[in-house]
Amino acid sequence: MPASVRWGAITLVAVGLGNFSAASSVFGQPQSQQESAPSAADAAAAPTPPPAPAATYGPPAPVTAAAIVPPGIDPQLARAGELAIERYPSMKAAGALVRATEQDVRAAKWLRAPSASVSAATRGTTLNPQLQVFQPLWAGGRIGASIERAEAVRSASLAEVGVTAFDILSRVSSAYYGVVRGVRVASILDQSLAEHQRLVESMERRVTQEVSPRSDLDLARSRAAQVRQELSLVTAQRYAALQQLRELVGDPDFEVDPLPVYDKVRHHPSSASLVQSALTCDPSIRRLQAETEVAEADRKLAKAALFPQVGVQYTHDRFQGSGLGVAVQANTNGGLSPVAAANAAAARTSAARFRVTVAERETREKTILDIVENTAAAAQVEASRDAASSSSNVTDSFMRQFITGRRTWLDVMNAVRESNSARIALANAEISAMSSSARLLIRSCQWQANELRAGSAR
Repeated sequence: MPASVRWGAITLVAVGLGNFSAASSVFGQPQSQQESAPSAADAAAAPTPPPAPAATYGPPAPVTAAAIVPPGIDPQLARAGELAIERYPSMKAAGALVRATEQDVRAAKWLRAPSASVSAATRGTTLNPQLQVFQPLWAGGRIGASIERAEAVRSASLAEVGVTAFDILSRVSSAYYGVVRGVRVASILDQSLAEHQRLVESMERRVTQEVSPRSDLDLARSRAAQVRQELSLVTAQRYAALQQLRELVGDPDFEVDPLPVYDKVRHHPSSASLVQSALTCDPSIRRLQAETEVAEADRKLAKAALFPQVGVQYTHDRFQGSGLGVAVQANTNGGLSPVAAANAAAARTSAARFRVTVAERETREKTILDIVENTAAAAQVEASRDAASSSSNVTDSFMRQFITGRRTWLDVMNAVRESNSARIALANAEISAMSSSARLLIRSCQWQANELRAGSAR
């Protein structure tokens, strides 16, 4: 069989096996070599292998398992998380990407199958159709590396589903406790504003009766205006957090009612293994590990480009007949560019490994900071509760002493402000404990949204 030339490649026939007047079936059985192709019947009958299940967050197999909700997660927050995982578009986009990468894996495995090319030329007034079929036997690692890369990309897409779910749950938790904080602080400020209004009215009567100076009334009105400003700001923050929560869950009427109640036991998880659990289940780390595998597969592909391909080639020509032989294909494009490409791919693999290390450090740092916040919140709750109780008693005492002339009006107004500040500090400390607890439960995978709803995004 004569040698033929193709664009970018030189085909050399190593062994000729004769000419045939009619084509014979030489590719009916799979080759015994590592990169041989499956038969068409086997490929059609064999089921597509399912993707490797995600360790924690990715789209799992369709199961009926209920959501994993630890005691430290409020039922309303758990429900909001499930709705967000089920409805938020980014989850559906991540599921679509997984389906695309599954097809990429199928396409990569079909590289083991024969490739065919058809062309036609004229010799004089006669049309000469030409057929060429090439079955790879050894490709220098190209096919195996292509399959490894496709599977690594699929693993990265599965991890991306986990990253998306992790981000959604974190945003839901942040918005949820933003609403809770807004409602509780607004309630305290409403009570404070009513109390300041009573003080203003009392001082107006005293000024009218010329018992107190005008400056005391101005002070009372100024403090009342400050409380009104704080209430307006907190109301706006609560509304913004509520709107964000409603967008996440896809429900314009979603409300947080009743409010969660702080519990010293439930909202302070044990920190013994939280850091290690976070490192184990963090989907961003798994995604970067998969990207490292992709970079390693790219390195293998670049290295394989340096080697020729060996396979069985069948050709049919109208004038020369049919031929079958072992062919060697070598790509001669670009000079030594494949060597430089292999070196670049190796450097990218090293960079990907360093990114994994960076992600592990960042995860460890964030988890430790949440543990510190949660631990500190426990002490702040106790101190703030004592301060709120004491400041309320001080305010009542100062009011009685003011009437008898033993305290000034400034002392009374300062005591009222300190009492309100103590109650707000108590609310903030309890919400800090609850929100940091939720973040820790998310990071350590102790709280997961309903797996069936997460899988429905696919």
